Amino acid sequence: MSKPGMVKRGIIKAYLGVALVLAGALLLLVSYFTGLTRYNLVLLTGLIFIVLGAVLHVRQQKQGEKY
Repeated sequence: MSKPGMVKRGIIKAYLGVALVLAGALLLLVSYFTGLTRYNLVLLTGLIFIVLGAVLHVRQQKQGEKY
């Protein structure tokens, strides 16, 4: 039996890719509006979040399909 307030791992696993893409996009937007676009670390972190999120999302979708 699960504890109240605990999120099931399956839900987190299913939406982790989408959450990373959104976090990366939000990071890029915040860095643009705050003027931090001259720092490569911030931009690369946003890019890595987006690419990793897309890969995880595609992998999760492929695992859910029945071939």
